[in-house]
Amino acid sequence: MKTVGLLDCNNFYVSCERVFDPSLEGRPVAVLSNNDGSCISRSNEFKALNLPKRIPYYMLKEYADRLGIAFRSSNYTLYGDMSARVMKILEDMTHLIEQYSIDESFFHLNHAADFDCFEFGKTVRTRVLKWTGIPCGIGFARTKTLAKIANHIGKHTPEGIFVMPDDPLPILDQLPLTEVWGVSWRLGTRLEKLGIRTAGDLARSDSCFIRKHFNVILAQTVTELQGTPAFAYDDFNGPVKRIAFSRSFNLPTGSEQVIRESLLHYTAIAAEKLRKLHQSASCIYIYADYAAEYRQETLPSGYCGHLVAFPRPLSDHLSMIDIFEPEIRRIIVPGRRAMKTGVILLGLENECDQTPDLFCEEDKKPAALTAAMDEINRKFGRDSVFLMGEGIRREWSMRQEFLSKHFTTDWQQILTVK
Repeated sequence: MKTVGLLDCNNFYVSCERVFDPSLEGRPVAVLSNNDGSCISRSNEFKALNLPKRIPYYMLKEYADRLGIAFRSSNYTLYGDMSARVMKILEDMTHLIEQYSIDESFFHLNHAADFDCFEFGKTVRTRVLKWTGIPCGIGFARTKTLAKIANHIGKHTPEGIFVMPDDPLPILDQLPLTEVWGVSWRLGTRLEKLGIRTAGDLARSDSCFIRKHFNVILAQTVTELQGTPAFAYDDFNGPVKRIAFSRSFNLPTGSEQVIRESLLHYTAIAAEKLRKLHQSASCIYIYADYAAEYRQETLPSGYCGHLVAFPRPLSDHLSMIDIFEPEIRRIIVPGRRAMKTGVILLGLENECDQTPDLFCEEDKKPAALTAAMDEINRKFGRDSVFLMGEGIRREWSMRQEFLSKHFTTDWQQILTVK
């Protein structure tokens, strides 16, 4: 028999912070978005305060002490490493996994008829909690869409696990449409006009009718709710097709130097990841988002980008920067303030698949230098060595007033047990 499972970590960003700071247990905790903007991950205690989702930090900061709320800035380095640890445990215990997001993964089981999915789920959940400290919920069903629903139900049970029965209709009849994977409130409103008010109603619908009046994806969702797999395996863990890195500035800026420094810094970070994957990029896309201006005349927010091709696939940021730095002026709009910049590496190729250029002698010095920089940064921590062009103080960096340490990726910040 084949069964699809879904593991979803509970309040993942908050859970990661609590692993290394036990004082956060039992308290309302919120992890903030870029520039400490709004609450993007909330503990159950925070949710019990009945505050709106994604409520801005500035609306809460004067009440934080009275409500006992603890805030943390987004620590993506920590969250990415903890996610990798959870997924490695799951991969070692299951047949095949599809990591759907940083805290969520489908897994596929081929098992005998007497296999106990519930007991297996308990084993997985216990091991993840013991080895990483991250609580999670697990759902089992015959299809991905039903596994999503089973996971949602499982998170609200003491065991954190739910196995969808062979006949899911009694459960689906109690479920609102918007709890179905891929059904937004806007789409739900359209379906309700046709008399489809619950997930059970959608499961009883004719997939051909749904496809004709809506789209193929919703028709496949109907098929999945009926217990027949319709969504094929997606290799989310397959070869990377692009690498992007972007951040917002702490304040909008019109400084050409700041825009230049940020693009060089982001390229260095993206290229480092590229080298870890043993890939090279054929081109780079640089861009800037501009803020709306309300002065003598209103100027709407805008976006300006430029694509730069490399003469051959590259993995070292030194060569990349030499090529695209003269083109940065193309995305600078005089008199406007940029809110955010970013880079996207495109046309990725595996190093083993590349064909040498017979008409151009490759300069190996930049690659050797970046390899040495990678080794130093790996040994002594990120930014131990970097290009002067990336900026030294980087006062334009994101506002992260409540940033926790990089407990798992920086030797200087590793947790000390006394």
